[in-house]
Amino acid sequence: MVIHVVREDIVEKLFDVFDQSASLYYEKLKMPYLDGLVKTCENILANSVETEIEELNLELQDLINGLEGIEFNKEEIRKAFQYSCLRGLKHQGISNQMITPESIGIFFSYLVNKLYDVKSLSILDPLVGSGNLLAGLANNLEQEAMIFGVDSNYEYYKLSQALMGMLDYQENIFYQDILSFENLEADLIATDFSGIDEKDIFQIIKHLSLLLKDNCFLISVIDNSFFDNELIKEFIYEVKDIWHFFGMIVLPETLFKASRKSIFILQKIGNDFIRPDKFLVTDLPDFNDEDKMIKVISQLNDWFKNTNFYRVRDNNE
Repeated sequence: MVIHVVREDIVEKLFDVFDQSASLYYEKLKMPYLDGLVKTCENILANSVETEIEELNLELQDLINGLEGIEFNKEEIRKAFQYSCLRGLKHQGISNQMITPESIGIFFSYLVNKLYDVKSLSILDPLVGSGNLLAGLANNLEQEAMIFGVDSNYEYYKLSQALMGMLDYQENIFYQDILSFENLEADLIATDFSGIDEKDIFQIIKHLSLLLKDNCFLISVIDNSFFDNELIKEFIYEVKDIWHFFGMIVLPETLFKASRKSIFILQKIGNDFIRPDKFLVTDLPDFNDEDKMIKVISQLNDWFKNTNFYRVRDNNE
């Protein structure tokens, strides 16, 4: 896992530019805050501004010029963008459940390093939202990542595309319903099912098997109520030859206000699949409780060390 030293003063500097610029677009052009945030990212990347108001052009360019000489790391960019998204969502009265907490992306990267022994991998987020989960995961991986994101909400699509552009990831972000998305076999699927109807989740998980290589993993955040659905037994039976239910890690209650959630891990069954003799299951403490977290991570490390399962390796070594 890559450790980024995040300089909060630098994050605040970039956030101020995002926020002030988006606010100017709103005040002068009545452009929604989130659209102004997207335009600001475009302006920073192009190092130029173009509106019909010359005075506004000068104000916006002056904000961008204030970033000259500052080297931002990827996590600083992601955090500043996340803060701006949260402000924009509040400003526009939109639920913030499209933004997965940053601690989840970091923990996903820990799991990936346990499940994969590869130099590079392609990652698909089929419900990419603002891109915070996908970016947080990719930023913290040791491996080189090629990322793909899909969302049927145009607002979210624009936001995630803007973030990936700022992070200099290849912009493979698609405005599309995931159930119609084809022609990709990813090494990893990572997503957040929050806000998705449980019946739709069943259909999406079935479809995702077509977008993932054999023996590879789907790691997701999901409401605990998913496992109480009356259709869960039927779903398990339908996918038993496609997906292996690999693990469930219950997330701390403090992380989500509305409902309890878990990390749900599935492995696509292929010819080389090895069925573990144990289901991976644990409860995570509050991420700020360092002593308890160290203890749980130690227990997880022991599980991965002592359990025989198919770990994805380069060239199936």
